Amino acid sequence: MLATNHPNQDEINIFAKSIEKKTKLLARRNYKGIIKQAIHISPAYRDFVNKLLSNSALSIAPYSGGSCHVVDHGELNNYSKRRKVRIYVNFHKPDTFAHELGHATDFLFGDLCSFSSHVIVRDGKVLEQIFTEEFNEKEPLLYEEVMGAYARNIDSNIYKGAYDIFNKYLPLYNNLGDTKDRKERKAIHKELYESGFVEIYYQLIKKKCFDIVEQKYCPIMDALSSKHDITNLYLKGHSLEYYSLNKRLLVQEFFAHAFADKVTANHTRFDSLIKLMPKSFNAFERLFVLIYDHIMNNKRFTDMPVLVTAYPDSDIDEDEEKEEICDE
Repeated sequence: MLATNHPNQDEINIFAKSIEKKTKLLARRNYKGIIKQAIHISPAYRDFVNKLLSNSALSIAPYSGGSCHVVDHGELNNYSKRRKVRIYVNFHKPDTFAHELGHATDFLFGDLCSFSSHVIVRDGKVLEQIFTEEFNEKEPLLYEEVMGAYARNIDSNIYKGAYDIFNKYLPLYNNLGDTKDRKERKAIHKELYESGFVEIYYQLIKKKCFDIVEQKYCPIMDALSSKHDITNLYLKGHSLEYYSLNKRLLVQEFFAHAFADKVTANHTRFDSLIKLMPKSFNAFERLFVLIYDHIMNNKRFTDMPVLVTAYPDSDIDEDEEKEEICDE
């Protein structure tokens, strides 16, 4: 038994044993990480998470970052057999585990019949349709909201006008590595110092100005990274190249982010979703309730309300095998 002074010790031990079985490793080898994972899961959803972990089709392996591999892709709209999914996580990063478990849950029956793209949640539509329509409609306003919050946070933590300087000189800083001429590099260094960029950059990292924005807007911010290179501004997100691989990655990442926030009670992010993307949030909540009800009450998933055909606007070949959903 793993011993801590935590009041929910029994639940933590159940979780730890589930992880130990899945990873085929001695719990004590990842003792601190497993405890972090267990405590991070909301007490209200530990039973739910433990039941997901008991799924024999799910395997877990340690990894420096996080990713979810669909081993068995499934058959379109076939919810009679659970498919093999493997997640790779860093046990010392609790958010990574919850996010990748979200992907694994979405793909319980394979990525060719993922819940987020095939289960009807409202007005004959699936989460992918509702989220995509709302995001495309509001994307300019969402970008303005997130970047405005980031600018205000930098200005308030460093000094007024710091964000404008940071944003103006960041491209020059990022291109410094490609500048080979010694005199030119020296001139760039001088300009970066004299402009105040270097000090702003140092303070931004030291004070973690991006943390507050990421905590508040993470699901929305990641979606924005499908259209804007926000990682260039030190905000977390996936690359433009990543999202160009498959249009369904957008809703799959949204589902995984929202799922992680749900099971870890990180509901501060929901405030922004409710305000800025209420249709998408409500659609996710409906889908989560369906999944939760079926898992906790041991129901078969064959009664799930699904589209007869795949999302009609999709450019995905349903017979094409996809390798993985990656994170971080």
